Amino acid sequence: MKILKYILSFLLVIWGLFIAYSKLFSVGLHFPFLTVLTITAIVMGFSKNVKSGLIFFVSSCLWIIFSAETIGFIVFFDSGNYGRMIIGLIPFLLSVGLLFSIKIENKFINKFNRKLLLIPVLLILGIGSYIYKPSMEEINCWYYFDNGKTYNVRFAKAPERTFDVELTSDDLKKEVMADAIQYEGRDGYYCPETKVRVVTSFGKIISVKIIGFRNSEIDKKISFSSPEKIPLENVIGKLEILKPFMLRLWDLYKNALQQ
Repeated sequence: MKILKYILSFLLVIWGLFIAYSKLFSVGLHFPFLTVLTITAIVMGFSKNVKSGLIFFVSSCLWIIFSAETIGFIVFFDSGNYGRMIIGLIPFLLSVGLLFSIKIENKFINKFNRKLLLIPVLLILGIGSYIYKPSMEEINCWYYFDNGKTYNVRFAKAPERTFDVELTSDDLKKEVMADAIQYEGRDGYYCPETKVRVVTSFGKIISVKIIGFRNSEIDKKISFSSPEKIPLENVIGKLEILKPFMLRLWDLYKNALQQ
C-alpha cells in the first residue's frame, strides 16, 4: 500500500501538470495548487515527516472535490458531450485510490467504512458548488449613445459571437465617454478587455455585472464606480459566450484529439 500511495500520487502530479500545460494555451498561466500540494506530500513522505500522512489525506480529498467539480461542469455546462467525462474520472479514480492507500494518525478517519462515507460527501461539495458559481470573464464591448434615455451595448468575443442589450445608467454612460476609445469614422465607444462578473446556477447564467475595462491605447484600467447589472431578460444574441473559461479548455482537448 505504501508503494501504491506514491505511484498514485505521482500519476496525479503528471495529470496536474498536464492540466496546467493545457490551461496555458487557453486561459494563461495558472498556479497548479493541487499538483504542488501533492508534490509536497511526496517529498514529506520520502523524508519520513510525521505529517506526511495528513498532507496525503488532504491532497486526496481536494483532488476528489476538484474531480467532482469537473464532472459537474460537464453535466451542467457541456451536456451531450459525456465522453469528456474522462477528464474528471481519471483524477477521481486516482484520488480515491490514494485515499484508501494512506494511513494517518487519526483513527477516526483511518477506518475503511468512514473513508467510504467521506467520498459522497466530497462529491456533493464539488458538484454542489454549482448552486452558486461566480466567475470573472473578459470580453470586448461597444457602447452606442444617442439622445435617448436608453443606449445599446454590444458584447463580442468574435464577429459571430455577440449579444446586445439596452442599458439606462447615466453614471455608466459618463464613465465610458470619459475613458473609452473612439475611432475616427466609426460610431460608438470601444471598451476592450471589459471585465464582467458572471454568476451561474447549475449551468444557467443568473447574473451578469459590468465591472470595468482596460483602455489598451493608454494602458489604463478603469473600474466603474458602481458595477452595472445587465437585465438578462432584454439580452438579444448569444449570452452563452459568457459561460466559464473551462468550455474553451474542453474545445482545446477536442481539437487536440481530432488532430
